[in-house]
Amino acid sequence: MNTFNDKNIEHSRPKTQKLHSKETSASAVDTWSGISFVSTPTSETIPAKWVFVFFDLPSEEFTRRVSLHRQFRKVGLAMHSQSVYFMPYSRLAYKAVNGIDESLMVIRANIEDNKSVLLVGLYQRLIESLFLEVENKVEELAEAKADSDNTRGYTKRYKKMWERLDDLKSVVKSVPSDSYTQRIKLLELMVEEIDERAPGAGVSY
Repeated sequence: MNTFNDKNIEHSRPKTQKLHSKETSASAVDTWSGISFVSTPTSETIPAKWVFVFFDLPSEEFTRRVSLHRQFRKVGLAMHSQSVYFMPYSRLAYKAVNGIDESLMVIRANIEDNKSVLLVGLYQRLIESLFLEVENKVEELAEAKADSDNTRGYTKRYKKMWERLDDLKSVVKSVPSDSYTQRIKLLELMVEEIDERAPGAGVSY
């Protein structure tokens, strides 16, 4: 049985395209059929409703494609094929995704329980990569603090660090987990501890 059908799909039409419900459903089914699930999630909550984003850009629009990828990552969209991204549904998430680019086709879909579990497993890959990215930035922040000759550079990194943590907290809310909450608190404590050090005090993790 297909996961997507006309009863459980709601979509937002791109202003630059004319799409009908049947065409949207067919695209979703074709894309879904190519997914390979390989991991098992440990999340405490399994979302039943998801947001899927479809787009198609020519190869010559490389800069625009890179910009979209960065915006997708920032709002918490995970990639499961070259031009298809997904994330657990929430009103705020749906609004944020629709505001990225008017050419995107954005779909809300109710997913069967067994496939939702597998989607969570895939989504956790994105979350783990975001944690790794933030952890690396914490190390860079500590190094910047140790550089007594570059206090201005540290100040910019420190401000950006809290923005990254806020983005990370927003993403993990989609798949609540005590372990994610604890890891974020630890990162926040590390950032606060780094900020309390005297400039040029050296690096310690």
